[in-house]
Amino acid sequence: MQHLSKDEFETLTQGAEVLEEDGFGRKVLRLPNNRILKLFRRKRWISSQLWAPHAKRFQNNAKKLADKGILTIDVITTFSIPEIDRQAVLYHEIPGTTLRTWLKEHGGYETEHLIQEFGRFVAKLHAEGVLFRSLHFGNVLVTPDQQLALIDIVDMRLLKRAVSTRERIRNFSHIARYAEDSVLFTQNSEHTFIEAYLKAIQLKPNKQAQLRKAFISGLYR
Repeated sequence: MQHLSKDEFETLTQGAEVLEEDGFGRKVLRLPNNRILKLFRRKRWISSQLWAPHAKRFQNNAKKLADKGILTIDVITTFSIPEIDRQAVLYHEIPGTTLRTWLKEHGGYETEHLIQEFGRFVAKLHAEGVLFRSLHFGNVLVTPDQQLALIDIVDMRLLKRAVSTRERIRNFSHIARYAEDSVLFTQNSEHTFIEAYLKAIQLKPNKQAQLRKAFISGLYR
């Protein structure tokens, strides 16, 4: 991880567009040449970031996802900026819009087709052992050619096996945790996603029935 001084950081981010910020300051910046700088701060004095910095975890997750054939962020490098107590990851911007925004702006067959594609996408994640705890419509990007890509990939486990039925059910609850996402699901048939998901996996009928029931009930909890 490269070390930047505060002055070097200010030079790097001069003229950048702020895409996301909170009460602690800037979080995501768009730099020239379609590059994104994502900043991380340590939220607690004793934290896993001491031995597993979020910026480095982000970079490692990006590589592992790419190795599995899952479209995600292409990391350029990571930084440590001690003077402002931040770490950062610099990556190429993926053209597109979030799945949440895309679904709000489209309808009919296009929407149904993309929700089916999302079902197949999540099935691939689970088959590849990817347990993405931040899996919701705001963290999935739709590219101009309608491929799906994962963004904000820190909160993730990469297993050496397929995701278990219990873990799949918990992951479904993450997908539908936002009310607006549940509305988007139900507006376009609550069965579209789960049926595409189940068709893409190889599980026994009783397991499929368990997953179907868990997903549908999760939309209306």
